[in-house]
Amino acid sequence: MSPPLPPGPRGLDSARFVLKTASDFMEPLCQMASDYGQVAATQARGRLIVSISSAEAARHILVTNQDSYGKGIEYELLRIVLGDGLLTSEGEVWRRQRKLVQPMFAKRHLGDFTGHMTSATADALDGSLLGTLRDGEMVDVNRLMMELTLDIVGRALFGADLSGGTAARVGPAMNDVLTLGTRMARRLPTYAASMLPGMNLRKAIALNPEGRRFQRSLDELKMVIDEVLLERSALGNPGDDLLGLLLSARDEDTGEAMSREQIGDELMTFMLAGHETTSNALSWTWRHLSLNPAARQRLFEEVDSAIGDRVPTMADMDLLPWTRACVEEAMRVTPPVWMVGRKSLVDDEVAGFRIPAGSSLMILITMIHRDPDLWPNPEGYDPERFLPENSKGRRKQSYMPFGAGRRVCVGSSFAIIEATLLAAMISRRLAFNLPRGATFDADSAITQRPRNGLAMSVHHRAVSESIRQSPGEALVG
Repeated sequence: MSPPLPPGPRGLDSARFVLKTASDFMEPLCQMASDYGQVAATQARGRLIVSISSAEAARHILVTNQDSYGKGIEYELLRIVLGDGLLTSEGEVWRRQRKLVQPMFAKRHLGDFTGHMTSATADALDGSLLGTLRDGEMVDVNRLMMELTLDIVGRALFGADLSGGTAARVGPAMNDVLTLGTRMARRLPTYAASMLPGMNLRKAIALNPEGRRFQRSLDELKMVIDEVLLERSALGNPGDDLLGLLLSARDEDTGEAMSREQIGDELMTFMLAGHETTSNALSWTWRHLSLNPAARQRLFEEVDSAIGDRVPTMADMDLLPWTRACVEEAMRVTPPVWMVGRKSLVDDEVAGFRIPAGSSLMILITMIHRDPDLWPNPEGYDPERFLPENSKGRRKQSYMPFGAGRRVCVGSSFAIIEATLLAAMISRRLAFNLPRGATFDADSAITQRPRNGLAMSVHHRAVSESIRQSPGEALVG
């Protein structure tokens, strides 16, 4: 006797579930998991949609039996944006690229990347982005972090300052791609249902004005990358940034270099994925620290004593365990990558339930990160969890802000170093407070970011040391 399908909404409840996903991916999936269990499912347009909120089940899908699962439907939209970069490619293309790219994020290169991170942050603190903010001024912290990480990604990837003229092209185009892409991600089931025979997702998206604007912005980003590639190729000097490493990389078996198209896809992947997730991680960190003044005060004391007024290096990571813990705990409570999608390639069994081939599986990282069996007081913000002495023995897949298995994010170390050093440098000068009574929620599609930005008041440390905001002062929607 074959195992049963997972429990979940049926009939009209299933139809209501599909309607809700058009406006909010996260809420209906998490609600299904809460109502029906850690492996739950419903039918939608002939497909079984499965929510996974168990660390053990996630391990089975992402690690133990990962060859039985491929990329989910949401990666079709990402492929339009990113081409066949590491995040979207599969099979032999992915294996070849991973083999070439992974060494670029080894420790010997991270030191160079760290220099780009800290120099961009120092410039921002002394310049117009953060240096001219008035005490008590209300700012969109998410926008500031987006602009700063865009500058960093430009320097680390291209060796180019994207805070000037190029940013006037890249910034708005990138914002359009991310914002419109988020909206379209929610509508993937609708797009899929409207596709005529022989029509692909790109054509379906191009049928509406929003989709055409999305494509124009995407074309602008690709044009910038092509221009940088042409300029660098003409110089004949690869350089020590990521583009230089990509240009120099050779397959150890064949001696072949990457094609220009493949390099462009990888640059687009790192530019969008790296920029978006790190800026959101920092934004959520400022929000949680504002609501937890004791944790923030401890961070102030650490960065004051560990780095003072000097520019930190990668070696200073060992001196910033609390700062890093504050970032990692923010990524637990509010993970920028809140879900990983997979498609079952063959029939399988997960946690005693039958998963037919062709099912869409949504691994809810946000639910696993708040599982009370894994995390005491799961809704609370407690960086103590991530101090080195408290991290030993943690169950596998209980914390996976960068995914898991062979396809864990290749830039995870880069992202943690970047977020930690930026948090330290900015906290030496500034603090951000949520206004009393503020309400906000997350915009959750491909990533989780603050909906309509994150308005906070900025305070210079000389003033902010005397400012006290009690936990829970802001209302979180």
